[in-house]
Amino acid sequence: MKLVLACCLLLSAGLPAQQLKPETAQQFDCYIQAAEARMDARKAFLLADTDTALNEQIVRGQKIRTLEANGPNPHKLSGGQLYDWIAAAFIPGVTLEKLLRMLQDYDHRDRYFSETISASKLLCRTGTDRFQYSMRMKEPAILDVESDVTWERVDPQRWRLRSLSTRVAEVGKDHGYLRRLYSYWRFAESANGVSVEAETITLSDEFGSMTRMLGSALMGINPEKSLRHSLTSMRESVLKPGVEFPPLPAGLPACGAAVPRAGCATTPALGK
Repeated sequence: MKLVLACCLLLSAGLPAQQLKPETAQQFDCYIQAAEARMDARKAFLLADTDTALNEQIVRGQKIRTLEANGPNPHKLSGGQLYDWIAAAFIPGVTLEKLLRMLQDYDHRDRYFSETISASKLLCRTGTDRFQYSMRMKEPAILDVESDVTWERVDPQRWRLRSLSTRVAEVGKDHGYLRRLYSYWRFAESANGVSVEAETITLSDEFGSMTRMLGSALMGINPEKSLRHSLTSMRESVLKPGVEFPPLPAGLPACGAAVPRAGCATTPALGK
């Protein structure tokens, strides 16, 4: 019976998912363009900078808070569905320099994020602000993902990064659980530690409501949960007693041009 149920979960509500439809890709790009414009227009670097209750929960309460970034999830696209989540956390007693050393150790992300990643490899780097790497993810399925990462130093106490998937391939049968994985991170150091905020935007094929519900419960198809796992693992890994992180490796090829910002002829309402 469990096998039959699992098989049912693999059926998409739409067309076969081996190829992302052009209209789905364009609608995703339009959403990304609007989302990045929204992020750039924000006056506060962190949401917790202007939200006293949120700051209290993550700093004093040591909670990881998740918020829907742009209204209820999922956002329906033509032939796909998009999730847009924000998570905020605080890591006490750590410096921004130490946290960045860990996060830029792309060859060992499976050590730091073992709950969601089983292997990783740095493919190229340009200085300390451009990286491309591959990873094998454990959820929502076994997936090989390659990403292009750009780091930006805002000032000595603040950094942000943009990580855009350039290739997503499910190992074995393709079920369409993940087509795009874009994430945007902000880090701010204070006297007591580092505040972390992440926004992840994921695209999958279109699934019916029952499949989404059962998939979330049984198969790990849950972008919010994955984001929580990432922040929990980040905090636990960087705070391990005696942990040390290697320097950036030498001898790698320089990365090519960064992935350009998403373009869109007309921005749909859902991205506003």
